[in-house]
Amino acid sequence: MKRLNGIRIMLKFNNEKQAIGDEAGLLSGVFGLLGSAYGKFPFFEKSWHKITTKDKVYNECVKKIFHFEEDSEETIKKNILKSMGKSWKETRLRLYNAYYEPTSTTEQNIEHHLPKIDREHWRWFLDYRAKAETQEKCRKNTINRSKQLYTHTGGSKSFTRWMEEESEQQGKRVSRGELWITVHKKKK
Repeated sequence: MKRLNGIRIMLKFNNEKQAIGDEAGLLSGVFGLLGSAYGKFPFFEKSWHKITTKDKVYNECVKKIFHFEEDSEETIKKNILKSMGKSWKETRLRLYNAYYEPTSTTEQNIEHHLPKIDREHWRWFLDYRAKAETQEKCRKNTINRSKQLYTHTGGSKSFTRWMEEESEQQGKRVSRGELWITVHKKKK
């Protein structure tokens, strides 16, 4: 994660202190890279709240790549850390789906891991995923997802970026309801 000639990218924020503009898309890309940087965030922890390296990564990666003014309530930092946590969780799910085979034995699954990941860390993660409480949480989430009536068609762009772009295009502030319709209707 090297910067071009030491230049930092200027982030813009809306009134809710959420990143907007094309730079927010770059920030999202950095979150994706950080989420899969297994050395920066241990993926075997149970919860994002237990990760102790968040502030270090925020200061050493995000603050070194992007330029922005911190707010006194640290809302910007909280939003950035929340997005990093979401990326971390999504990476864990992708790893599990890619490397765990339900028909294999525990030992076979432990041996079948991403080479960048320590074998014992993978074992701890598989043990966490095998717990009854984790299985129950996954089952409930599956049921909740199946109840969704509408498909999100807005792509990977955040609602904040969609709202800013739609407001600019229409020349007026777009409501959350109008935005919801925009990102949930099919293009045809």
